[in-house]
Amino acid sequence: MKKIIFIIAALLTGLVLQSCSEDKPGAESIFVDPQVEANEFDIWLENNYRVPYNISYKYKYEDIESDLTYDLAPADYTLAVRLAKIVKFLWLEAYEEAKDVQFVRTYVPREILLIGSVAYESNNTYRLGTAEGGLKITLYAVNWLEDWVVIDYPDPADPDYYTVSINIDRINYYFLNTIHHEFGHILHQTKSYPSEFKVISSGNYSPAAWFNRTNAQAAQLGFVSPYAGSQANDDFVETLSRYLTSSESEWQSLLNTAGQAAPIIEQKLQIVKNYMRDSWDIDLDFLKEVLIRRYNEMYDLDWVNI
Repeated sequence: MKKIIFIIAALLTGLVLQSCSEDKPGAESIFVDPQVEANEFDIWLENNYRVPYNISYKYKYEDIESDLTYDLAPADYTLAVRLAKIVKFLWLEAYEEAKDVQFVRTYVPREILLIGSVAYESNNTYRLGTAEGGLKITLYAVNWLEDWVVIDYPDPADPDYYTVSINIDRINYYFLNTIHHEFGHILHQTKSYPSEFKVISSGNYSPAAWFNRTNAQAAQLGFVSPYAGSQANDDFVETLSRYLTSSESEWQSLLNTAGQAAPIIEQKLQIVKNYMRDSWDIDLDFLKEVLIRRYNEMYDLDWVNI
């Protein structure tokens, strides 16, 4: 079982780290959770996750599902509800709109597990997310969403009226980039991308020391992020995920920073676009247009009621 681990580090340079490691599957658990009565959110998840997409969205903390080597906190219920709406609206429904529901139902991981906190490492880093064998994605830092989707009630006399402030950049970085990255792995492990991609930057991959590069240094080597410089598979899915989660101005800024290496990034992106079109009949530019529109429509979601 392959376990993809996203890490963010508090280094002196302020560099953000991400890494992957290998993990072997453990034995299947013989323990069964006691039956509990479904609440309103459980019913919503049944109708919005399990039935249409065959996904189990696990927001209640379970030791057996979590990595017990870390001190972890449960996800806040209210924030788990908000994240469920975000993931459905910006990932599942976006791909469904760009392709169809059967594609999403077939290839998405079967389980999404939420952890309220991050998993701190001894080297002053922490995990941002993990993916296991294409079957399960764990999203950490869910409780930080409190600062990124803020609900205000400006009129005390009208408790039904509220305003919402959304930090799209943080949501993209901590959740959507992780999800697009991992979904990209599932897709290329199902249908391989062209081998020509692997040779473009073959001399610059650094599996053991990619995290020593700054964002600018990585860009000037033809990578969209330092983590993309770890190895070809992550280069491929990072190119996919960063393109989808970058605004037009952010992507242009990346190319400007890359300088003479900008054509390398553009060459990689074209291969990714061709792959998505030829292997999955998905127009990546159309998918990005869908996401841009949905980012603007997020404010119209019901953030208070289930």
